[in-house]
This record gives sequence, structure tokens and C-alpha cells, in this order.
Amino acid sequence: MTNYLIRSFLWFRERGFVQITQKTLVSLFPFFLFSGIIRVISLSVFSEMGYINQLFSVSDWLPAFKTSGQVLINLSSFLGGLAGPLSTYFAGKYTAGHYGRSTGTAGVTSLLVSLIIGSQELLMSPLNDGDLTRINLPASINIMLAIFVGYLVGQIFRFSRASDDQIVDKDYIYQPKTVRPIFLSLILAIGLNILLVIGERENIFQSIRQFTSTITVTGNHLFSTFMMGFLSTFSAWIGNSQAFALNSIAEDSFALENLTYAVSHHTTTGLPHLFTLTNLYHSYGLVAGVGSVLALLVALLLTSTSYKDKKVSLLSVFPSLFNNGAPLMVGVPVLLNLVYLVPFLLAPMVNMGIAAIALVLRLMPAAVYPVPDGTPSLLYAFIGTGGSLRALAVSLFCFAVDVAIFIPFVRLSNKVQHVLKEEGETNEAQ
Repeated sequence: MTNYLIRSFLWFRERGFVQITQKTLVSLFPFFLFSGIIRVISLSVFSEMGYINQLFSVSDWLPAFKTSGQVLINLSSFLGGLAGPLSTYFAGKYTAGHYGRSTGTAGVTSLLVSLIIGSQELLMSPLNDGDLTRINLPASINIMLAIFVGYLVGQIFRFSRASDDQIVDKDYIYQPKTVRPIFLSLILAIGLNILLVIGERENIFQSIRQFTSTITVTGNHLFSTFMMGFLSTFSAWIGNSQAFALNSIAEDSFALENLTYAVSHHTTTGLPHLFTLTNLYHSYGLVAGVGSVLALLVALLLTSTSYKDKKVSLLSVFPSLFNNGAPLMVGVPVLLNLVYLVPFLLAPMVNMGIAAIALVLRLMPAAVYPVPDGTPSLLYAFIGTGGSLRALAVSLFCFAVDVAIFIPFVRLSNKVQHVLKEEGETNEAQ
């Protein structure tokens, strides 16, 4: 069975799109790492409601507190907004290189295509002396879709003649034929841009979101909570950055009702909603981050034989502790990695199940109180329950279970990488 799984994973990894995707994700790691660290510091330290600020009253003694916070959050948003264009750039570059075409030209063209697609107003509103503020860098993107767009641009260069993608020849003389694949790529960008504009104007995307919401909402609130947690985790695995957004109690109407009840009755006994997204998914499903990547990080440090994976894990410790596992997910990578799909989806569900049982048995109080921005994921339930040590114990137990879930899959990944290394050495010998 193990050999069959290894061969299946190897077959999947040998697909051209998968290879290009993994190269792209690994190339994004330093950008995600810097963005993650800056974001954690800005939210936890330089936010009025930040966890570190609340703990040490940083705003009372640090000069230029608000200015520093604004600069950091803007820089973080800028770097995060570049995730889409950079993903498309690297995907276009590696796709062209995979088929022996000019990587630089394809990469830059992909970057332009990404900027055009993501900026609907760029083609619909007048610019002011070339003002580029019309170009949008949306913080919420799907990395896999951005990579797919770069892949399409790379395919345009692939099916163009080899001479068409050379900006200069060996004597550094401009080659006008390079206009052809660039022109076709820009036509693709404009077409996709127009489709997005039509989709927004006709409320197509809003209708899709509403339909998705109706699927997850059922008469059984516990089932709905598990379903929404599962879909959110899966969307993170396929590169949807929205899954990494802050989890505000204000966005959970049932949690707000619980909070009102707890404040007015001075107790969490007899809450109107025992199972909510805040109480189950945010407090325990994310106890080790989205997809329990913090547990994966520990499992990699304990059992991985890959020097690269261990180095990525060490560099990702700080943001991962504060529920920002994006650097680890692109550095390993976890996205589109079938080896880690099952534990990535399973661990948060197991955590929610443990928490639901503990709540039913009244082993701990429910998490009903707001949690400061940038709170370490392991402390979310502890603070949300008003400082319950029993809730903290359940959180630590869930984390230990998550690590145990990931360890066998890290060992499986070791075997896959060992076979890849052996096959690589065999090919070199031939």
C-alpha cells in the first residue's frame, strides 16, 4: 500500500503543471516570509487592539506608535497584494523555461497580465498623467488561479515560434517578432478583465457566494460549523488567501449572541448557541493555524530528513505561532501537495470534534469573549474563555494530537523524496 501511494504521488509530481506550481510556490517563500513577519508585528504590536500591545501597553511608551503601525500595515498589505502578480510572474517564467522558451520575457509579460486582470478600473476610468493608482493589488486572491494565469501565458510563448520570444538576439539587436506572444497575452488579460467587470456588474460572483453559503447552512448547527470549517481549510490548501484573514467575532452572529448573553448574565452557562465558528473552528480548529500548519512545522523538525524543509520550518516559526502559516505552506510546499492533503484537512476537524465533546461534557467553558488582534493561535481559546486553564489544556491536547497526525505523513514524504533522489541519481548516471 505504501509503495502504491509513493508511486501515485511521484506520478502526480511529474505532471508539468504540478512541477511549475511547486517551483513557483518555493520561489514565493521569501516574499511570504517577510510579509508574514511584518503583518504579525503590525497586528500584534502596533495595533491598538493588538495582543502584545494589550499585554505590555506599547502604545503608552513607544514614540510614533501610530505612524510606525500604519507604515508596517501598509507595507504588509503591499507585499501581500503582490502575491498574485508574483505568482503569475514565476509561473509564466517557469512554464516558458519548461518548454525551452525565453523565461524573462514570459515572466514580465505574465506580471503585466496579472496587473491588468486585477485592476478593473485601469481600463474603465481615465488616468491622470499616467497615475498608476488605478492598479489594484487585492489582498484576497487565489494563488492557484494566479499561477494558472501565468501558466496560460507560458503556453502562449510555448506555442509561438522560438524566435518570437527573443527580445534581443545574440548580438543584442532588438527582435520585433517578440510582439506576437506579448500581444496575445495582453489580449488574454483584457478579455479576462472584461469578464470580471461583467461578473461584478451582473452580481454573478455575489450569487455564487450566496449559493455556497446556503449549502453550508443546515438545520443542524453543529454540522454547518464543521462544514464551514472544512471548506475554509480546503480553500486554504488550494491557495485561497481569504482563509488566512483575521477571524473577528463580529462576523459570527451566533458568537455575538453568546457574548451578549455572557455579559448580561455574567456566566457562560446556558448559552443560546453552544457550537459556533468562533467557539469551535476559530478557537480549536485553528489552534495550530490554518490546516494545523504549526503542528506540521513541529512534525517536520522532529522527523523530516529534508534539510530544506527543516530550514523553511525554522524560518517560519515566528509567523506560524501567530496563525500566519502562509510562509510554511509555500516554502515546503503544502499547497497542491497530495502528501499533506489528508492531515491538513483532518487535523482541524479532529480538533473541533474534541472541543465539541469537551463542551458537551462541560469540561471547559465556551469561548465567547473577543480576542486581541495577533493573538498566538495556541492562546486563542484561553483568552476567549476569559482565562480558563481547562480550555488551555484542551488546546494543548489538540495541538499534541495534530503533531501525532502529521508525523506519519512527514515520514511518507521522506520516502517520496528519497525515491525522487534515487531516480535523479539514476538519470544522471545514464
